[in-house]
Amino acid sequence: MKKVMIIDGNQTNLNIMDKVLTKAGFKTDCIVKPIFAIPLIKETKPNLLILEVDMPEVNGFQLCKQIKRDKEIKDLPIIFVSALSDAKYIAGGLALGAVDYIRKPIIPEELVARVSVHMELAKTTKKLIKKNDMLQTELNIMTLENLDTESDFIYSLLNLKAGKENPNDIERVKKYLTYSFETLIANSPYKKEFNKEFIIEIIKKYL
Repeated sequence: MKKVMIIDGNQTNLNIMDKVLTKAGFKTDCIVKPIFAIPLIKETKPNLLILEVDMPEVNGFQLCKQIKRDKEIKDLPIIFVSALSDAKYIAGGLALGAVDYIRKPIIPEELVARVSVHMELAKTTKKLIKKNDMLQTELNIMTLENLDTESDFIYSLLNLKAGKENPNDIERVKKYLTYSFETLIANSPYKKEFNKEFIIEIIKKYL
């Protein structure tokens, strides 16, 4: 079931949105105290977050910043809701990384429609990222196969050791090492710690 977390310091508003989304078939978690939000987000793993802007203790913009700085939950889609409807608030919320901004008072049909759209967009984005990673892996394998196994790699290393500045040898070594490290890390317990961008950065820095 699609899970939505609603964070609003006003219990009445919280109840209204909860009722609307539950009726529409969403599973909801409601939080009236934003200071407890981040641990609960990590625990319940919602698919989307509805966040009131004007709240005591921690306002919605501040909480959004905290979420976007946290690697574990930074990709969570956030929809702001607020009676603050000036353009500066809307632009400010979107600039922080929110996917939408809904003005209060809440219109039930609008709320359901926007949550549904952004839920589907997030799902599609995840699929595209996964597909891209698969294609990149296949490309790396094809590239490696074109090296005629380790012999070409060793040959290029020997050329570099001898001081031959051949661009083809340098590129061949980079591609081989990138693929090798990716394969090694993918099968290790530390695969979440070292992504492909990190590997490429290290190779460019030290090769």
